[in-house]
Amino acid sequence: MKLEAEIKNIKKILVDDENFFQIPDYQRPYSWDKENISDLIDDIITAFLRNDGEHYFCGSLVLVNNQTDQRYDIIDGQQRITTFTIIACVFRELYGNVIGKKPHKYIANSIQDEYEESKRKLKFLTNEKYQIDFEETVLKKIDFIDTKNIEKSFPDNRYLQNAHFVKEFLEERIESNKVNIEDFIIWFYENIVLTTIICPSQDSAIQIFNVLNDRGMPLSSIDILKSTLMSKLPSKEDRKAFKVKWESINSNLSFSNLEIDSMLNTYLYYKITSNPKNRLDKELIEVFAKEGKSSLQIIKEVSDFSDSFIEMSNQEDKYVYCLRYLRHKIYWNSILTTALFEKYSEIQKLRELMVAYYYQNWIAGATVARIKQTSFNVLKLVKNNAGIEQIENEFKSNLDKYSTTKTFKESIESNTVYGRKWDRAVLLLIEYFSTDEDKNSFIPLGPKLHLEHILPKTLTPSWKETFTSDEIQRWTDSIGNLTLLSLRKNVQAKNNNFEEKKNAYRDKDNVSTSYVITQQVLEESQWNVASLQRRKERLLNKVYNKTFIFS
Repeated sequence: MKLEAEIKNIKKILVDDENFFQIPDYQRPYSWDKENISDLIDDIITAFLRNDGEHYFCGSLVLVNNQTDQRYDIIDGQQRITTFTIIACVFRELYGNVIGKKPHKYIANSIQDEYEESKRKLKFLTNEKYQIDFEETVLKKIDFIDTKNIEKSFPDNRYLQNAHFVKEFLEERIESNKVNIEDFIIWFYENIVLTTIICPSQDSAIQIFNVLNDRGMPLSSIDILKSTLMSKLPSKEDRKAFKVKWESINSNLSFSNLEIDSMLNTYLYYKITSNPKNRLDKELIEVFAKEGKSSLQIIKEVSDFSDSFIEMSNQEDKYVYCLRYLRHKIYWNSILTTALFEKYSEIQKLRELMVAYYYQNWIAGATVARIKQTSFNVLKLVKNNAGIEQIENEFKSNLDKYSTTKTFKESIESNTVYGRKWDRAVLLLIEYFSTDEDKNSFIPLGPKLHLEHILPKTLTPSWKETFTSDEIQRWTDSIGNLTLLSLRKNVQAKNNNFEEKKNAYRDKDNVSTSYVITQQVLEESQWNVASLQRRKERLLNKVYNKTFIFS
């Protein structure tokens, strides 16, 4: 099997080479969302600002030459290439009139072949089911609109959604960092690179794809770190002692269903209290060199930190449970593990502040770029054993800067809570703090946990007699109408009238629902607007009690 593999930048892939690309019809649809876009924009702007001459590596691109269509089928790398093409189109719309010939040419030729203008031969075709939408709303021209809810404005067009997100995040990061847009566009094309692998057949491409995704690659950064540290030990006995300790760390983590790479990344954040610029092994080896510690001293500290990491992960604490639902685990995880490792005296108040801060940001729709620097600042304060008032001020300053609390309140009090990424997590926060028990069991966000509409989405005649159409629209997806059920109870409740629903919640199969917030619904004799208003107020008070704690 002959393979062609080369590291290529975006300019080489989309601009220079006379190559054209397409998504084969068997591939899944384009699926990147707001968080993926935010992470990518944040990472590439950060890499550009470092100005260290390093390329920004962005994964692999596995291709097969489709002779019939005279295009390369993309077997792996669809999400990245699609997003890079969207970014190019946003560059064109935002900056086409203010940049010079060089970046302008890069942009134009990464969208459409300059020698095929009469045929309008596009460099990249997406899944044929969505190609017309992609072409008409993004590739040809993007008509940006001012909207607070991008997903709702374009529910069936992920490409146009993400074009709006790219615009939002680009403008925010470019303005706040005073980025020279012409330099950045040139850097974008010349310094973002992918490992491009051209395979002779679909079978070989899929085989390569599986190998890459099963981590069947050469030494990982963790292997390199271990090898480097061991090589610095002079004697066989010391190397053996190091290896035994390393294996003990691995074993203890595995026993708690934790992974060493997650622990070491958390440890790296603890050591540098900033965003890593290089691979984990490079960053840590550089830190260790500055500290001048021996490998045995290093492995002892890593082992102690790993113990704190395991302790934090196994804590039976309501606040920690709530934090576990957050997507960007590395930030809160690093702060709390550091607090345990450094024996921070105000750790319980710290947990409370973190739930309030991160949940306000999550519900307000803030991206990781907004919370990242504040998280590092707090991590540094905890590491230096700063007072809890200083940490509270750090969180509050960030919330005030972006008016996060105002947006948070608007979101959670709106009539469209259902369907948000945080809907079940917020109800679980309320559930945890609806009892006085110090210790609860963690409730995972799995398929067995269902969000129940008390006033159902599909209405029977009895419900229509109780609610007007305006009331149905206002209340159905609001927080007051939502509760938690197990899969079994959800099936039993169906779209029945309120009395039948209560029977399902209470004693169907002689088993009552385990959720306190659902048991409280049983206290209502009927379900109407007054009931909804009372419940909404009660649930919001619970949320605000845990999130409005900044003085």
